Amino acid sequence: METLTETSNSVDETEGSFKKVERVKSFTDYAIQKAGLNNGDATSMKMHLKWIKDGHVVDATYNEKEHETRKEKTHEEITSKHEEKEKLESEKKTTIEIHIPSCNQKIDELNDEIHQTKLDLEEKKLQTGYQPIKLATYGILVGVLSVYLILFYASTIYASFFRNANSLLATAGDDIILYLDSIFDMKGILTPSPSLIIVYLGSFLFFAVGLIPHTFEGKRKNLWKAIAILGALIVDSLLAYKIDSGIYNLKVMAGVAEENWFFLTSINFYLVLTFGFLAYLVWGYMYELMIKEKNKKNAGTCAQLVIRDLKSKIRSQKDEIKGLKEKVIQLESQISMLAGRIENLKKDLEKAVLNPDLLSQCLTSFYMGWRQYLNSSPDFDVKKVECESAYKEFMETHFKQIPNLN
Repeated sequence: METLTETSNSVDETEGSFKKVERVKSFTDYAIQKAGLNNGDATSMKMHLKWIKDGHVVDATYNEKEHETRKEKTHEEITSKHEEKEKLESEKKTTIEIHIPSCNQKIDELNDEIHQTKLDLEEKKLQTGYQPIKLATYGILVGVLSVYLILFYASTIYASFFRNANSLLATAGDDIILYLDSIFDMKGILTPSPSLIIVYLGSFLFFAVGLIPHTFEGKRKNLWKAIAILGALIVDSLLAYKIDSGIYNLKVMAGVAEENWFFLTSINFYLVLTFGFLAYLVWGYMYELMIKEKNKKNAGTCAQLVIRDLKSKIRSQKDEIKGLKEKVIQLESQISMLAGRIENLKKDLEKAVLNPDLLSQCLTSFYMGWRQYLNSSPDFDVKKVECESAYKEFMETHFKQIPNLN
């Protein structure tokens, strides 16, 4: 038996709707008994068939509580899936009707800005905001900080690799503790010696490394900048450790070293990072400001930078739209899966209410018992035909497939 069709009006519906549940051990015996009471009447048979279909007459093994529990659980799951489906449909609608149009609108606005920038450039109305005093200030600060960084790294390289401990202790005098705590060695980098070649070349190397983060372009510009800055911090930390450990060794040689030295708790380690890495970050920021202010001096260059930035924003919006469309496809797939799940649950609910196969067996057994009673006497031949016709009509009304009685 496949599935039940939609229920139609039938005989004695009011009576059936108020009939209490009756349990029977054998539908065949039950039919013989009822056929005898009703003299094999076709209308009575049809009424009893309806009672069986509606669940008012059930098998003795039927568990009503368990049956209702299954129905309730299935109902709850269907409701839950419906709510989840509605939520996904709402999210899909919001994405299609609000988020994607919003991104397209932003793209149109950015394209309008590009067009307006080109018009302003042609008509020489482009306001660049260039201020000569700012450019001069930034340029001076960058120049001073550049000299400072070269001297600082020269001093740290010299102090880390070329400082003469014996000479330093011999010339320190009474100020040995103050002298040993110094993280700079200006005398060493200003006194001519062959080692200064490496010292200053290394200093310029560090200075060149500082320029690297300001040369990156493209989508991952910020990532590469962060990696370069992290690399500079690691190198500065190594130099700070080298200088601090050198100072500690000098103090050991002079007999004034503190106990339990550890570089992470030493003030000299953090002073080197502050005077080195912090100055490096400030120099980089000033350098960026100087380049931006310089670009404002030329209207054409300024317009190109503005347009390039606007185009970058347009690409970002297009990427966002692409992501939103992929999201819509995923939502549609999830909605389709939920719809299928809901349909399966509805079928399960139908089976929980009335199992078509089991119901068909019960109805067939009842009819076979009713016909068995009619076969007991030739006086029931007319009623036999009427009952057979009523049975077929009933089954055709409520089922897609009529079971074979043979």
